[in-house]
Amino acid sequence: MIIRQMSEEDLPRVYAIAMSSLDEYYLPEVFSYFLNQWPGGQIVACSAAGKVIGFICGSRLGPDRVGIALLAVERQNRCQGIGSELLATLRRRAVTEGAYTVQLEVRIENKAAIDFYRARGFIIAESLPMFYSNGGDAIRMIGTTVQNS
Repeated sequence: MIIRQMSEEDLPRVYAIAMSSLDEYYLPEVFSYFLNQWPGGQIVACSAAGKVIGFICGSRLGPDRVGIALLAVERQNRCQGIGSELLATLRRRAVTEGAYTVQLEVRIENKAAIDFYRARGFIIAESLPMFYSNGGDAIRMIGTTVQNS
């Protein structure tokens, strides 16, 4: 597996993974926005052959805080440490830029994602009723950039 910074050429593949893996609809332009907003926070995981198989989109939320906007790994490549490595890479990049807090939102019923983040040092900070476009509830989770992941 190869972890590297996302490029414009990766966007069609990243979008395809997002649409097949996430339960919220995103416009393709969202991924270009993240890439332009914080290039270092957009990271892809590639197979040995170079095919993008996962990604994480981070955003700068302030001088000492970053957010995880999106994280997805192709279904057939899950449970292989790819998501963990993407998260760890984002944390390392954030800390080199002076950010020490990471936050994210996750659907309250997404137990697998909540467990994934809890196992990597995140805690539930607050409930977000009707957070998603379909009225679904979320929770905000907070972690640090220096946590072992």
